[in-house]
Amino acid sequence: MGAVIEIVLPVFALIAIGYALGRSPLLAGEAGIKALTNFVFYAAIPALLFRLFGRGLPEQGIEWSIVLGYFAAVLTLFALTMAMGRFVFANGKPELGLAGMSAVFSNTVLMGIPLIYTAFGEAGMLPLLMIVTFHPMILIPLATLLVEALRGEGGVNPGRILLNAFRSLAVHPVILGMVAGIAFGFTGWTLPSVLDRLIDMLSAAATPAALCALGASLTQFSLAGDLKESLTLVALKLAALPLLVWFFTAIVFQNDPLWVAVATINAGMPAGVNVFLLARYYGIYTQRSASAILLGTGLSLFTISALMAIFTR
Repeated sequence: MGAVIEIVLPVFALIAIGYALGRSPLLAGEAGIKALTNFVFYAAIPALLFRLFGRGLPEQGIEWSIVLGYFAAVLTLFALTMAMGRFVFANGKPELGLAGMSAVFSNTVLMGIPLIYTAFGEAGMLPLLMIVTFHPMILIPLATLLVEALRGEGGVNPGRILLNAFRSLAVHPVILGMVAGIAFGFTGWTLPSVLDRLIDMLSAAATPAALCALGASLTQFSLAGDLKESLTLVALKLAALPLLVWFFTAIVFQNDPLWVAVATINAGMPAGVNVFLLARYYGIYTQRSASAILLGTGLSLFTISALMAIFTR
């Protein structure tokens, strides 16, 4: 338990510091929070991923069993959440895709990568980054297609929606950081010492900056809407999804125990801000998704601590 406290409490302390900074005049409101978040997304995290992948891919390449196990669980819960949203909470059809996304889209970049890197080091990053590679590629286009299709408007073009989604992902800084690292790893070159030192410094800043940015971004959310539904989404995200991911990765696909631990803990992360951004873009489900993010981030202190205690014994 002492090891768990040493890992988890500093993580949430940094989130709390970021929240306090976001509430203070030091970050100059929304513009300052956006600047901090952009530094994380466009500089620190890509540098960390470049450093990790620049050493080369494992000889076996992508381990598809961890990808299939993780997303079998994710898509199962996505479908169940949509059914619950329709028949329990009587949501409108266009809201169902956003409800499903709220229950399965983990805050991997700002929270998952820093926490798992802190807990497991580079050994834990390999399975996580295999999941991260497919995480936005599957879930963002899926939720977008569902919202567009269920709005009942004519002329929905799935090919165009998918093309636009993958076009945006192709310039996503996290994806670019991984791809650049892989490409560099294949060359066998070494970086000039000055550039190597710069990437080291940016990589070292990734964890604290990402967690502070997450805390600061929480100041932009508030509790509103149907809190019963938001709490249900939080319970599905923090409890049901980790259980399903563990079952599929450990029992069905029989992955390595470390990889099972990484996948399960990542599944236990609270919902990511992309859920709210997509809801705000369509002008639906914004209050409930924002409440789910805020409540989930606070309650994840306890659920992540429990998962860490289980998997780091």
